[in-house]
Amino acid sequence: MLYIVILYMVAMLLVGWWAGRVYIKGMTDFLLAGRRLGIVLCAATLAATHFGGGAVMGGGEYGFKYGLSGAWYGVSCGIGLILLGLVTAKKFRDLAFYTVPDYLEKRYGGKTIRALGSLLSIVALIGILAAQVLSARGALGILGITGNTGAIIATLVFIVYTTAGGLWAVTITDLIQMILAAIGVILAANVVLGKTGGFGGMELLLQAKGVGPEYFSIWGMGTASIMWLLLPTVMYTLIGQDFYQRLFAAKSGTTARNASLVGGIVLVIVSFFPAIMGMGANALADLEDASMAVPWILKNLMGPLLGGVILAALLAAIMSTADSLLSAATSHIVKDFWIEIFHVSEVDKEKELLRVSRISTFVIGILSLIIALIVPGIIDALIYSYTMYTAGVFVPVIGGFLWKGATKEGALASLIIGSILALWGIIGGVTLFGAPVEIFAALISLIVFIVVSLFTKKHAS
Repeated sequence: MLYIVILYMVAMLLVGWWAGRVYIKGMTDFLLAGRRLGIVLCAATLAATHFGGGAVMGGGEYGFKYGLSGAWYGVSCGIGLILLGLVTAKKFRDLAFYTVPDYLEKRYGGKTIRALGSLLSIVALIGILAAQVLSARGALGILGITGNTGAIIATLVFIVYTTAGGLWAVTITDLIQMILAAIGVILAANVVLGKTGGFGGMELLLQAKGVGPEYFSIWGMGTASIMWLLLPTVMYTLIGQDFYQRLFAAKSGTTARNASLVGGIVLVIVSFFPAIMGMGANALADLEDASMAVPWILKNLMGPLLGGVILAALLAAIMSTADSLLSAATSHIVKDFWIEIFHVSEVDKEKELLRVSRISTFVIGILSLIIALIVPGIIDALIYSYTMYTAGVFVPVIGGFLWKGATKEGALASLIIGSILALWGIIGGVTLFGAPVEIFAALISLIVFIVVSLFTKKHAS
């Protein structure tokens, strides 16, 4: 197993080095792959951004707990990409932005809304990136690499290849990683089904453990649980910088739209395999901790060769998400703050900005590693910004896209109030009819958006 994982990491480093030498000439090459991504690379990197350690390990855990409906996290990600393709992908790519806050400033005017949106997104991206570092540590722990050594090695690998090759390296490695991750979970699920005697045998084993028929239904988790999983995931996908960066890198608006649709369909399909793995672990093992479903399968059902391939696939899923987060955070630092807010450099100074981009990428990666290993307790606090960003930014972005009457005042008020309500809901544990905090915060943000826009538009006229 160890040699396969080492070979995989070396291959990723070589791809990053090669991409940096061949493709990277300036900032646009580094941040947006020169806006030259075709449908295959673009679809793969969009899918890989979602299909990370959470989708594999979490999908296995949900499959263990809820059965076939445990696939809904990954399916929700796929639906989000499909809606992204249908709603905004083509229009936003045609506008040739670098970041989502680029759109916010162009649509509403002023730097304040750009700064607030960028800051929330950066903090959240760093927090989620730190969580991926811990996922890598857990994955390499299966090999017996305990402590922080595994996390440091895996993190340095994706920092180095992303710093060297920018989004070109990220998209090429994402294609490799998505193929590897998909093959890995499909192989693992088939091994599990072979050990249980197929779906019929698995059903008999689970029924003997007292599992009910809802365990084998795609709706088994319950409509409310599925909706509260689906809506926040779709909302973030429709406004996340890590997704739009890939759309902005596509050759054209049509390519962006089609790649988003293809990536979403791929995600919907592959998301069922981790759930099947979790169901198989439930049938074959007496685990008290559902999160150990995937590690148990790797340790107990796989030989060294197949186990190494699947472990490399798990690492591929983690690193494909991590490099996407790292690249997205860099685009905020360089475009939104360095260029647009602080006016340190102009966009036409491509080579100077390439140096800034590489330094920013390296620093953000190391910062995430330090947070994960030294102060992991603040990761949850940083990820709160993910919820705040979704609650605050969703309405100004999508509302501004759909409604010409929206005003700068309405957008800014809805962003601030939505974000504050989300933070209040997180800290106070407040819910509304069991809905996730970003849902009810976004609903109130929408009301504020409409009312303030109508009021300010009336007074302006």
